[in-house]
Amino acid sequence: MKRLLLIVGVGLALLTGCAALPTQGPVLQETRRSRQPGPGGVAIAPDPPPDGATESLIIDGFLHAMATYQPGYPAARLYLTEEAQQAWRPESGVTVYADTTPPRAAAEPVTIIGRVAADGSFTAHDERIRYDFRIERNSAGQLRISNPPEGILISRYLFATAYVRSEVYFLDQAGATLVPDTRYVARGTRDATSLVRMLLNGPSNWLAPAVITAAPHEVGLAGTVTGSGILTIPLRAAPAPAQAAPFAAQLAATLRQIPHLDGFRITVDGRPVVIDGQRSDGSAPLSLADRYDPLQGLSTQLFGIQNDRLVRVSEAPGEAPRAVSGIFGTQNWSASGLAITRDGLEAALVVGPEQARELHRGPVDGGETRKVLAAAQLLRPQYSRAGHLWAMTASGSLSRITGDQIDQVPVRSLDGMVVAFRISPDGQRMAVIVEPENGRNRELQLLRIDAGGVWAAARRIPLVRDSTELTELLDVGWSGPTTLTVLKGGEPRPEVVEVDVDGVTVRDIGRADDWAAVTLTTSPRSSVRKAVADNARLVWLYQGGLRWAPLPLPTDGAAAPTLRLPTYPG
Repeated sequence: MKRLLLIVGVGLALLTGCAALPTQGPVLQETRRSRQPGPGGVAIAPDPPPDGATESLIIDGFLHAMATYQPGYPAARLYLTEEAQQAWRPESGVTVYADTTPPRAAAEPVTIIGRVAADGSFTAHDERIRYDFRIERNSAGQLRISNPPEGILISRYLFATAYVRSEVYFLDQAGATLVPDTRYVARGTRDATSLVRMLLNGPSNWLAPAVITAAPHEVGLAGTVTGSGILTIPLRAAPAPAQAAPFAAQLAATLRQIPHLDGFRITVDGRPVVIDGQRSDGSAPLSLADRYDPLQGLSTQLFGIQNDRLVRVSEAPGEAPRAVSGIFGTQNWSASGLAITRDGLEAALVVGPEQARELHRGPVDGGETRKVLAAAQLLRPQYSRAGHLWAMTASGSLSRITGDQIDQVPVRSLDGMVVAFRISPDGQRMAVIVEPENGRNRELQLLRIDAGGVWAAARRIPLVRDSTELTELLDVGWSGPTTLTVLKGGEPRPEVVEVDVDGVTVRDIGRADDWAAVTLTTSPRSSVRKAVADNARLVWLYQGGLRWAPLPLPTDGAAAPTLRLPTYPG
C-alpha cells in the first residue's frame, strides 16, 4: 500500500511537471465551449488492504481508496468492518481537508477547507476538527475502520485531481441572462445525463434566491440522454411555450461543456419538442445560449485618466491615449474612481477629498455631466449589466442609481471595512474585499443579489496557495463568469492570482520585478484583458501565462507619460 501511495504522488508530479509555459508566440483566444475541463484524467485503482496491515496503512489506504471513484466504492469498503460497510454512505457528500493536516489514528486536528453537498455544490469552510478513526479487528482478525466519515473524506490536492468542475446554468431574475452554478462530480461520472439531471434538479441552495429556471416545474428525465454529436433528451413534460427558448438556452450553455457536441433534441413521450431557432433537422444548436450570454455586448476598450482627463487607451505599441470629446475629456477631473458602461458610452467618476467625495456621471463623448451622489469614502463605482450604476462606501453603504433615482440597498453579513467590490457579469453576485473589524487579515467574500434586490449570505472565498493563505488583498475583478482575479500586496512585491468563485483552485498569473501595483482592472470578456496600475502612475498589461509588460506609452522626450485608473467597461 505504501508503494501505491508513492506511485500516485510521482505520477501526478510527472503530469504537472512536464508541461512548459510558453514564453513567445501569439496570444490565442479560447472559445467559450473549451473553458471547462474534460472528464478525462489518470486514475490508479486502489488495492485492497494487505494481510496484517497496520493502523496507519489501513487509514492511508482508506483515504486513497476514497479518492478514486468506483460505483459504490467497493475497494474503500474493504477497509471497514462488516457493520461499517453496511452503514457507510459515500454518496452523501464530500469533505475536503487541507493537505498539511491529513487524518491520523491519533485523532490529530484536521483542517476542513470545504464541503461538497449531494448536489455537487461546494461551500468553503475554515474549521479544525478532531477525527478519531476507531480501529477494530474484523471477524478474520484483521484491523479495520469501524467509524468511517459521513460521505467522502479527501485532501485538497486529490480533490482537485479526482473531481471535475462543471457549470449548470440558470437565469437571472429578469430571465434575460445566464447565471452559472458551479458543481463538482467525481472524475469519470460527468456526462450529458448527469448535467441535464443537475439542471432539472434546480440551483444550489445558496444561489437559489438569486436566480430562476425555465425548466418545466418538477419534471425529470424520462430516461438517459443518448446520442453523440446530436443528443436526444427525453423529458417527462415539455416546457411552456414561453419558457421553451430560455430553457433551451440553459441546456445549450450547460451541455457545451461536453466535447464534440453539436446540438440536442428534446422529446416528450418520443415526440420532438419544437424549439425556436432549431435547425432543419429539428436539432437545437448550442449557439442558442449566445442570446443569454452575460458577456454579449461587453466592450474591451481600455479607458483611464491622463493629465486629469478621461482618455481611451490603445494597447498597441507607440499609440498615445486619446482624450474623449465630452466634458470628462475637456475639463480637469481629480478622480479617485472610474467606471464605464458595458458599451463604452457613459462614464462615472469619483472626485473630491476622501471625506467629501462626489460621484459624477455623463456621456463619454459630448453632453453634460451631473453629480448623482455625495458620500465619504466612496470606492470605485461600477455599472452592472442592467445599466445600473452601483456605488459603495468603505463602511458598506451601497447605492443603486438608475437615472435620477437612488436606491439604498441594505447589505447583510459584512463585518468590517470594504476595500473593493466588483459585480459579476450576470449581475447576480458581488465579490468584495473586506477588512474585518476584529483585526483579522483581509478576506475575499462573495455576496448574492436576492429577488428583492437585497444583498445577503456572504461566503468567504479562501485564497490558499501552497498551504499558505494569501493576505494583504488590494483589489479584485471578474475575469470570467466564475473566475476572479485578485491583486495581493505585501513583500517582496505585489502579485496577481486567479481564483474560482468557490476558492477550490488558486493560480498564479505572475508579477513584474519592479512594480508597486495598487489597483487592478479586468474584462470578463477575455482571459488576457487585465491591467494593473502602480503608485508611480504606470500601467502594466497582462500578456498571458505569467507575463506582464508596461503599457507602451509614447514620449516626446520630456517626463515619462503616466496613466491612472485603467478601467475596462462593465
